[in-house]
Amino acid sequence: MGFDIYGLAPKLKSKQPSIDWEKATDEDKDNYFQKKHKWEQENPGSYFRNNVWWWRPLADLILEECADLITHEQANEIHINSGRRFSKGTSIAIANRLQSLVDSGWIDKHKKEVDARIKIAKKHNEKIEKKLDDLRVVITKLRPNQNLAPNDYPFPYNKRWEEIHNQKDWGESYPFNKENVIEFIKFSKASGGFEIC
Repeated sequence: MGFDIYGLAPKLKSKQPSIDWEKATDEDKDNYFQKKHKWEQENPGSYFRNNVWWWRPLADLILEECADLITHEQANEIHINSGRRFSKGTSIAIANRLQSLVDSGWIDKHKKEVDARIKIAKKHNEKIEKKLDDLRVVITKLRPNQNLAPNDYPFPYNKRWEEIHNQKDWGESYPFNKENVIEFIKFSKASGGFEIC
């Protein structure tokens, strides 16, 4: 699952490659994807994509540092593939604000803070995994040769698995880096406004 962000009126340097999918060979398809990737690199305002793990920290950054630039509706839907649109003026304002955070070194500091939180979450989750492994051992002794999924553990072990699993810190799964911010800045500046799909 991911977030596809499309430029509404991107500044294009060339025409987007096309392909006839019904007649295309595997080689044609490979060539098309290579050309499209190159075209997207040369036309950064056309398309930006992040999987959910990378988008959330970037969207949170926008919510925290650009709250005064976006509407309540945009803030509510920045984590949803709803087609919410951001005007050209808003996209440029967001890009400029994020660029100032990069230029000031704030993004580097923020990355260190996120990395520290991820490290803590990772250590915490290792302990959780150990508890889940210990519970699996108990279940294997109770029901040998059944290879049960946690949902199929007998009561009360299925509830215990759920209680332990719910203690996981999902912050470990959401990385952050400056390069992703910079790519989004390039996109946002050249997008002519964008929509989140």
